[in-house]
Amino acid sequence: MKPRTSIREVQPPPIVGLREGLARKVSEYTQSDFARTSIKQSVAEAAAAMRAEGAMEAVVMEGEGLVGLVTERDILYKVVAEGLDPNTTTVGTVMSAPVETIEEAAKASEAIAKMSRAGISRLGVTRRGRFVGLVTQMSLVTGRVRKRVPLPQLAEPGGLSCPYCGAHEKDAKELSRHIDRDHLGLGLLEGNLSKW
Repeated sequence: MKPRTSIREVQPPPIVGLREGLARKVSEYTQSDFARTSIKQSVAEAAAAMRAEGAMEAVVMEGEGLVGLVTERDILYKVVAEGLDPNTTTVGTVMSAPVETIEEAAKASEAIAKMSRAGISRLGVTRRGRFVGLVTQMSLVTGRVRKRVPLPQLAEPGGLSCPYCGAHEKDAKELSRHIDRDHLGLGLLEGNLSKW
């Protein structure tokens, strides 16, 4: 019997050259379907909306205006770790605000640089000043606009496969180096655009 190898349920998109990807418009990486919540909703309701969308964040809206973001990390650190009740804690008390934004016509490299300078991983995307979606560091790096990137999968005994290109690496340390070198670009997420 042939040894079983992992089966990929989701194939990564074709790899785009880094220069080409960085020169593309933010609009190509913008997520326009996202979980929504309001300041007055409970954290539990926001978490349910995030689960329904398969999202790692919920956009906090007042009418058509963006007023904040609440992320899985906000819920974990500001609610769970503090022992607060998610059913009575409101989104407005734990959300991140204000939300940094970028125009959809800006280049991906500008979005990465702005995120790096601000130490954040998401930006609101605007069209002539009006909020139209979100762009995340992960979507800019992977080219995936929706949902989470699958975690590395076991390939053959003792190895891991890259979730972006399927390359086989012997351990997590080598896989991390491969992702940094081949997909992220060393220093890219820290704002070093000198070689691009």
